Amino acid sequence: MQKQLLPVGFYDLLFDEAEKNHENINTALGAFLKAGYRLVKTPLVEFEDNFSSEQMKNSFRATDVISGKNLIFRNDITLQISRLLATRLKEEKLPLKLCYVGDVLCTKSENLYADRQQTQVGVELIGCDKEKSNLEIVETLLIALKKLEMKNLLIEFSLPNFLGIFLDEIGVTKKAEIREAVMKKNLSTIKNLAGKNAEIISKIVTSNDDLENLVQEISTKIKSPKIAEELEKAQMISQFLKEKFSEVKTRFDLFGDHESSYHSGISFDVFSGDFSYAIARGGRYEIEKLDAVGATIYMNRLRRIG
Repeated sequence: MQKQLLPVGFYDLLFDEAEKNHENINTALGAFLKAGYRLVKTPLVEFEDNFSSEQMKNSFRATDVISGKNLIFRNDITLQISRLLATRLKEEKLPLKLCYVGDVLCTKSENLYADRQQTQVGVELIGCDKEKSNLEIVETLLIALKKLEMKNLLIEFSLPNFLGIFLDEIGVTKKAEIREAVMKKNLSTIKNLAGKNAEIISKIVTSNDDLENLVQEISTKIKSPKIAEELEKAQMISQFLKEKFSEVKTRFDLFGDHESSYHSGISFDVFSGDFSYAIARGGRYEIEKLDAVGATIYMNRLRRIG
């Protein structure tokens, strides 16, 4: 029996595959640099003290033989940007446009291919106008994916804050139970718990291909400035994409399923063709008390396409 040379989720790339992967990384990074983003390179390993317990989940760990401190192998590069903003970049003028490339390591992987070593190429726009910067990041990402010759792109947006705002505004009881049912898309439970609001909640859960009709129906049934403000974000993005990227299909899963994500305001996943996993992901978040928006391309997944 042949001895297994590598742990599950780690891999060698040889010849054509290695060269294509290298070319893809350079193409994506070149698109970001051309758009005015400045490159930063962060280390694979950091001290455990730099991360919260939540951030350290799914991370490989070790002990530094020099300092005796515990070490973490990064599982996401965005978290390291936070450290840079608090230290070496704290005097930089805002808005700050950064891009990065590097491998991350995860103790577990839920995707079919079980990759635990993954290469990320991404962009971050920090300290910026909210709505304008959302559009800029989406545009920069889609231009990069087009240069990578990704076909039949679908971008699906969600509004991570929308469900909480929506449930507050319509005044339902059993919010926690309804939230869980929405996340699981359990329509029978929604019907049992949400009373007169069950129909519109179920409609939002199941309808994601026709934003304009959905917004009209929500606005007709529920009069709320806060809900209207959230829906306006989605409409602005929808109109932008129709004008700039009419060939890219869009969906708006307004409630979304990003309960465990650090994104707020808006988040999105990008798919290519029939491939089941997102090839890129992004959204808005807060970093070092600054508004930021970013996106990451998962280079491993591009190798599975075409």
